[in-house]
Amino acid sequence: METGITQVDSFLYSNPQFDGRTVVVAVLDTGVDPGAPGMQSTSTGEVKLLDLVDCSGAGTVKMGTTAKKSDSGVVMGLSGRSLRIPEHWPVPQNGEYQIGIKSAFSLLPNDVLKEMAKKSKTAAELANNKLLVNAMHALSAHESEFAVLSPSDMKQIEIRADLKARVQALKQFMKDFKDPGPAFDCVTFHDGTRWLAAIDISQNGDLSTTELLPDYSDGHKFSSFGQDSRLNYSFKIYDAGQTLSIVTTTGSHGTHVAAITAAHFPDGESGFDGVAPGAQIVSLKIGDARLGGAETAQSLVRAAIELAKRKVDVVNVSFGEHAGTYDYGRFTELIRDDVINKLGTVFVTSAGNSGPILSSLSHPGGNSGVVTVGAYVTQSMQEDMYALLETVPERAFSFSSNGPTLDGAVGVDIYAPGAAITSVPQSTKSVHQLMNGTSMSSPNAAGCVALLISGLKQIGKTNVSPYRVAYALKRSAKQFGDAFGIGIVQVENAWEMLINDTSNLLDVFYDVSVKGVNLGRGIYLRNAVEASSHHQFGVKVSPRFPDSDSPAATDLKLQFDASIRFESSHPEWIRAPHFARMAHSGREFLIDVDPTGLAPGLHVGRIFGFDSNAKETGDKAVPLFEIPVTVCKAESDGGNPNGLALRVFKGLTFGSGDIVRRYLDVPHGANFATLTIKTMDRIGNALFMIQFGQLHQNIASTVFETRARVNLSSTTSGAASDDFKWAKSFQVLGGKTAELVICQAWSTLGATTVDVQIEFHGLDLSCSTSPYTDSGNSHGGTHLFLNSGNAAVARFDIASRLRAEALCAPSIFLNTLQKAVRPTEVAVISALTAQRDILPDGKQLFELVLSYTFQVAEEGNVLPLFPHVLNAIYDSSYESFYIQIYDSQKSLQSYHQSKPEKTKLKEGTHTARVQFVSSDLSALERLKSCVLIINFELKKSISLKSFKSISGALSKTLPVEKTILKKGECLSFWCAGVDDSLIPKHASPGDLLLGSVKVLDAGASNGASALDLFKVSYLVQAPESKANDASSEAASVPSSLATETPLKEGESSALVKLQQEIRDLEIASVKKLNSDVQARTILMERLQKDHSDHIPFLVARLEAYAADFEKLQKKDGLGVGITDEPVVQSITDACDAISGAIDSTALAQYFALKVDLAAGGIVAKTKKKDMETQKAALVLSLLWKARVKRNAVLVSGGDEGVLMTEFDAILINLAPWLGSSDAAADGRYLQLWAWRLRRKGLPGSALSCLNKYLSNSKNNSSGESDKADIWKVLQKEKSEVLKELGWDFWAESEQRWDARRSPAAFEAF
Repeated sequence: METGITQVDSFLYSNPQFDGRTVVVAVLDTGVDPGAPGMQSTSTGEVKLLDLVDCSGAGTVKMGTTAKKSDSGVVMGLSGRSLRIPEHWPVPQNGEYQIGIKSAFSLLPNDVLKEMAKKSKTAAELANNKLLVNAMHALSAHESEFAVLSPSDMKQIEIRADLKARVQALKQFMKDFKDPGPAFDCVTFHDGTRWLAAIDISQNGDLSTTELLPDYSDGHKFSSFGQDSRLNYSFKIYDAGQTLSIVTTTGSHGTHVAAITAAHFPDGESGFDGVAPGAQIVSLKIGDARLGGAETAQSLVRAAIELAKRKVDVVNVSFGEHAGTYDYGRFTELIRDDVINKLGTVFVTSAGNSGPILSSLSHPGGNSGVVTVGAYVTQSMQEDMYALLETVPERAFSFSSNGPTLDGAVGVDIYAPGAAITSVPQSTKSVHQLMNGTSMSSPNAAGCVALLISGLKQIGKTNVSPYRVAYALKRSAKQFGDAFGIGIVQVENAWEMLINDTSNLLDVFYDVSVKGVNLGRGIYLRNAVEASSHHQFGVKVSPRFPDSDSPAATDLKLQFDASIRFESSHPEWIRAPHFARMAHSGREFLIDVDPTGLAPGLHVGRIFGFDSNAKETGDKAVPLFEIPVTVCKAESDGGNPNGLALRVFKGLTFGSGDIVRRYLDVPHGANFATLTIKTMDRIGNALFMIQFGQLHQNIASTVFETRARVNLSSTTSGAASDDFKWAKSFQVLGGKTAELVICQAWSTLGATTVDVQIEFHGLDLSCSTSPYTDSGNSHGGTHLFLNSGNAAVARFDIASRLRAEALCAPSIFLNTLQKAVRPTEVAVISALTAQRDILPDGKQLFELVLSYTFQVAEEGNVLPLFPHVLNAIYDSSYESFYIQIYDSQKSLQSYHQSKPEKTKLKEGTHTARVQFVSSDLSALERLKSCVLIINFELKKSISLKSFKSISGALSKTLPVEKTILKKGECLSFWCAGVDDSLIPKHASPGDLLLGSVKVLDAGASNGASALDLFKVSYLVQAPESKANDASSEAASVPSSLATETPLKEGESSALVKLQQEIRDLEIASVKKLNSDVQARTILMERLQKDHSDHIPFLVARLEAYAADFEKLQKKDGLGVGITDEPVVQSITDACDAISGAIDSTALAQYFALKVDLAAGGIVAKTKKKDMETQKAALVLSLLWKARVKRNAVLVSGGDEGVLMTEFDAILINLAPWLGSSDAAADGRYLQLWAWRLRRKGLPGSALSCLNKYLSNSKNNSSGESDKADIWKVLQKEKSEVLKELGWDFWAESEQRWDARRSPAAFEAF
């Protein structure tokens, strides 16, 4: 741990009692392991970890189900396992347990899951090998006993096939093995004193092997998921036991961070203590295990709520994401206004690891009031941690992010050591680990703050504002040559400033607001016009008082009277007034910035505001505030033989950590560039970081940034012109100044000389739906529309703006189908839990849950999008946004937040559940009908070629060939619209097909051909309507009408139609009257009298009697026959009636023929529909005949040979009607066939059929309830077969898979 450079060692040597004691530090990260070394106690013997909280929701378990212990001491868990309650557990106060279930996939980190899966596979192999050996022995024994089987030995042939099926099934089980993952039963109860909880770690129902734990804050107890994983966990119990939160780590990052700040090793391991070993820690986990450990808006807001409750002294956040705005978003506002301002907490955060390019800060870094920390490396760190061959100059780590922020603030406040070797979780199986990054510098600085606050508390200074602490850190820092004047934290210097400077002007934060478009907390001039113009800016500086709404703040406001003396760091180009007087309402004034005379490069200046009444003057004076001014002046040199389209910089020399910045005016019309770097005679590899970035208003800096880590070397050929060459092409924004950064990594030894060349290219493409560009729907830019709703041909015009370009034959590739989906269920707004979802101001948080059902037509990648919340996390206007995608059986397939991520989904019906959280009910109401955008990746792209003329596009002749387009030249070409035959079948009118236009020749573009320079959209239109299409007419004619006898004399067609509609309505009522048997009987008797041979009636009657049968079967159990003879006979009679009404011979002959429906017109199509209706009715009757015969077998109680023969005959008759060569592919048939095989003592053969059916996901993906019900029945059948075979391991595995595939409810957000 590096503590010398920051004066920590000398400070603690002089003040050993100021080691962080009495200070509480909150760590917002991936969670802290309570079992990690150094995380048990403070230097004074107090508990180190005060509380462990999961703010992400990944560990949440809904415990709404109650259960009582049986006489045998068992509670039935939601997994289906019997949970044995240990006798030594206390008795629940109300006699009830609350139970829930938690999937490991939403709880545990990926590395632990992989370890568990590996262990599970090993166990599966051991168990399966034993079963396989036994199965192979049985098969071998049968082959020995019956060496030769004749066709007449049918019984032995079936037994042989069954034994082979067993062997094959066991082999296939291991081949297809995939760990279903743990699913932990959870139990909570109140013992009269406190809430207690336990989880079934062993997954065998024996709770004596797990620990019964209270909430972690009550006794600081934790347990482990096993000695092999050593992943520790604890509990938070909310809402009177209704919500259990299992708290564990999602990685090693958070433990490492906490150890840097405050680890303590009581045995005295020298050098391993954290910066503030006396401090205590509160761990607030914001890393969501469901998203690989990423933070979410929900986890951040819940963390802010916890901070407001706990009133900690220091916060450390070593997380971050890029955003396009500052001082905006719910988390940012809560931190700024409640945590920092009202509670007086010092908020420390990492700058980010996206440097050294400018404006690369990650949020929450760079926001007002927070202390943003960059990473520094000392020579002692190089020796102790990195074992370099030789030390290099001390400096900021090359990766450390830089300011200014997009709105002009400096961004980074201080630097601290950015690496450490310290504790990591026990689950890593390691005592310590080296990590580097601003994630390590931030907790180092937070530890320094803890030392200062510890000292202040102990000398009685308990009312020091966080603004004064931050001020002391920044103003006392040690300079090391940073371009922005940022220094390394110095604890002793900061301490002296805190105890000696008593001016109340330092207890406020000075908000700087620069007026003008795209300006904010500073002045940032970067684009060509800005950096070459003379400016005057209006500025307002306003003091922000601690706990600004409190009476104490009112007194401060009344006393506040600041006499401000202004000084410019560069008066030759930055001017300000000499003096201004400021009251609590702030002060406005003008400043003058004239960058016109500045040389190319980076220029950083300041307007300092000093207290004119302060005692210190001259070099000892420290400013109250500053107004930063940053100017990036574009290069005027660079050897530009072709204007601005080519820039060359030769002989750039680098040493360790050296950075070269060049600012380039990207020409108007440019849309891509190629960067080439050459080096020669380099000994060994040299790691370089290369970045090219442009800024755009309110868009994260990384959106228009290209970066690469490149190992430059030498070709070692010895030839003078044979340089080592690296090149990369990327998109650019024309007219925007770019920063090109080339940096030799700090740890790369030796000198390197490079030549740099950047070529700018510009292609302009426009599209029109008219053959003439001055009419029709014409547009250009980076996103083109191929149609205006009715255009058959689109005209394109491509021009080269900057240089000659090698073009391929232009082509369009459409590879994505985009659908807009409305909510499919009524949206409900409800209040979240009271304990962790109440904002600091007392407002309740509400959730809106929207459900969107959609079809995936073919397995592939799917991307769900809500455009107005894309990438918004720290700057989200909602307290939470989350997407969960489920299949038709409620099996969770993927998680998403505002950062778009593709997920692979199988064919079938899926549901996206979307959660919005806000305290603003009106905002949620406006979202109730919000559209979800879903992009479906097409398996095969739609390709459209280009042609030289309209007629060529229509006739597919005269294609465009590749060519060289000279500067200023324009080429026109045409593309026909997308043929209906190419439109995906699952596309609907109004959908969009998305893709790109490829125009660059792959062989001559330095990789630029892979860039999507021009994106395109095609609006899917209504399908072509065919003239005189009889199908539409046929569809309007009821099949029942077409089969009626001719009209009787005097009858009108309207009357007949009315009679038939009444009949159909009565038939539809038959099933609805199941609960009123008497009314149903009367209705069926009337229908039987008038319509005895009408197929729809006969089917409805059978279905009604079948419903009676299934009610009894559900009551008595599937394996028990129904003894209610009238019910059974009713089904038999109904089946016979259907068989009697259908001429099966004529039906078979019809389906054996190929009927030309088009030639036959409406009559042929109507007959086809009638025949299909008859076929479906016949299949239904045969299925129920077989079920009735199976029932007869079950209740026979004696010789069942004759009954089984009759059963087989029915199945033989049924099979040809199922439309497949394999009747068992029909789930309805398979239920009967599998039962038959098991009844004949052939479970292996039954299992083979079941496995084949269940392995086909299409049998369960449509979302149809009938298919889903069949699937579940067959899954249960498979489990029973596995138990019958004695394959307990696979039976248990199947049970675990069932719980995962078909959970009872959706998961919690």
